[in-house]
Amino acid sequence: MSASYFPDYLSRLNAFPENFACFIPRIPEVAVSTDREAVISALTPTHERVLQESGIAPRLLRRAQQVHGNRAAIVGDIGCSYPVEGVDALFCGGVADCCLGIYVADCAAVWVYDTRSGARGLAHSGKRGTEQNIIGELLCRMQKTLGVQAQDCLAVISPCIRPPHYEVDIPATIAYQLREAGVLPENIVDSGLNTAEDLDSFYSYRAEKGHTGRMLALFGRRPQGVKA
Repeated sequence: MSASYFPDYLSRLNAFPENFACFIPRIPEVAVSTDREAVISALTPTHERVLQESGIAPRLLRRAQQVHGNRAAIVGDIGCSYPVEGVDALFCGGVADCCLGIYVADCAAVWVYDTRSGARGLAHSGKRGTEQNIIGELLCRMQKTLGVQAQDCLAVISPCIRPPHYEVDIPATIAYQLREAGVLPENIVDSGLNTAEDLDSFYSYRAEKGHTGRMLALFGRRPQGVKA
């Protein structure tokens, strides 16, 4: 499996043996499109292969509808249909085998991991979601539902669009919101990567004027004996 799916900025998450934290970047052989669903359909076989090679059944993938809002939903190994309507963040308990998934193409994906309980969260935070503090809402829901304390959490911000290619500094705002929610500064990892300046590696909705693909952030529980 390509090492590019497990970049250095996810190494602190993957240092916990139970974690499967992955980011699938641009797949050059797949044609891009202005039709979001068509391009996701074309990318799905590669995305499912990554899961299968990691020992995770594709049926365990849990996705959010991603409506650029600030709602978060708890998911598990069984339950409602997917993608979960009206939400931009998902979370689950530490023993759940399900794998959280978020699509991005300039927006940030944010991994949140409770180092005490093993609870996992994954959010889609673009301009509108960041303005509505989707990260703060996710951490609040994780605390109310699972007893997660922000000071115990590790958070990672994915590649996303950044200045000077965008007028809003999304990752800087997300980092601020994480700190305000109680995540310790030393436990916030920013990839530092700009999707709009590296189209060989990433998709960028803005730079490619909508004629683009989607990257996939994944956060699951690694089966015993399977390594990255």
